[in-house]
Amino acid sequence: MKLNKLVLFIGMAFFSSAATGQEYINSVNLVKQMESRANAASFDATKLENMFKNFHLVQEKKKVKIKVLPPSNKALSAEEVFEQRYPSVFMFVQIYKDKEGKWKINGAGTAFPISEDGYFIINNHMVDELGLGVGDPAKVDKQVKLMMANHAGELFHIDSVVTFAKEADIAILKVDLNGQKIKPFALGNDSKTGAEVHVLSHPRSLHYYFSSGKVARLTEFGDRGIFSRKMEITADFAAGSSGGPIIDNKGNIAGLVSLTKSFYYDQANQKNLQMVIKETIPVSVIKALISE
Repeated sequence: MKLNKLVLFIGMAFFSSAATGQEYINSVNLVKQMESRANAASFDATKLENMFKNFHLVQEKKKVKIKVLPPSNKALSAEEVFEQRYPSVFMFVQIYKDKEGKWKINGAGTAFPISEDGYFIINNHMVDELGLGVGDPAKVDKQVKLMMANHAGELFHIDSVVTFAKEADIAILKVDLNGQKIKPFALGNDSKTGAEVHVLSHPRSLHYYFSSGKVARLTEFGDRGIFSRKMEITADFAAGSSGGPIIDNKGNIAGLVSLTKSFYYDQANQKNLQMVIKETIPVSVIKALISE
């Protein structure tokens, strides 16, 4: 996900129930709610600068003390995974002013909380190009303003990036919840090859898109250890899914979306697509940045 190539929201998602109990996504209404809140008199735009105060600091692979929930052992159906976990999937959004001076919301990616006090997981590449960890505050791009948004259109300021691992493509944010209670994800264990996993994210502004598949392969590169671990899966995701949770069949975090690799019969000319590898980061790598 390149922040300088953001896809404008078609809108995001209020959830409305039909007689069947099926939840429908209304993208237009939610973006209106977010922009309405951003343009309210109570909105504190000065807090948009908070995340940049320590953004330049080199905190590569720094362990952060975070109180996480114990994992669940109860198996869930795919329907139950979606129903119980979608309120815990957030959006990492760009906020900017239009020509009339009104705040507008632009789509950026996906994020999810791992603690009740506001620690969130995203991909390192979602903020890396803004100058994360460069050591020099003058090299930080402060023009791009970022916030968190939930499924109800509520906006939350980001306090800081507390740690990151560039090789593993992980960053952990501290978010100002403004006293609101949230339900974080519990961190599970690494899934075995063949295990069922689910992705809940916002690919190409298809918000709260839920896909399922299997763990196809677990890899580690040379002698580089835990931060080189990858988990390849068959569940679909695409640009906009960056920062999205990989969820096991108990509703726990099994990993984090990272990237896709397209393989063509004629790779040099990108002709005759054969398969797309969905590469994710297993939960053991996330845990390597946390001290409880």
